[in-house]
Amino acid sequence: MKIKRKQRPLSEINVGAFSDIAFLLIIFFILTSTFLRPAGRLMEIPSGTSEQSEDEQKQFTIDLREDEIYVGEEPANLTLEALRARLADAKLPDKPDAERMVLLESHKDVPYDRYFKVVTAITQAGGVLALLDDSDDGGA
Repeated sequence: MKIKRKQRPLSEINVGAFSDIAFLLIIFFILTSTFLRPAGRLMEIPSGTSEQSEDEQKQFTIDLREDEIYVGEEPANLTLEALRARLADAKLPDKPDAERMVLLESHKDVPYDRYFKVVTAITQAGGVLALLDDSDDGGA
């Protein structure tokens, strides 16, 4: 004779409390954990001195406009021949490479032949040409 057992009805487990506990544990671990600190290097940044301004004054800066040529901070407008004379007086070939750099800022309304003549004058005088971009769109 077989004994029949009573089958218990299957009941569902209430898991609502588990989600509350999970969220509480997540919040606990977020608040108590320590995050990685970003690794970096300690750098010494040089402070500004008067020597830097003297170096900047030694460097040629040419502002080329449609009808005008300005050298450095001087308000005088130079002709192309006067510019060639100034570059020759600077004796650029005798200087080290770092001091031979000539900064050229050319505005957008400068004709190409005038720009080409100024660039040729700089290279013939022994200068190393560096171009400055004054456009607001990043040169595009």
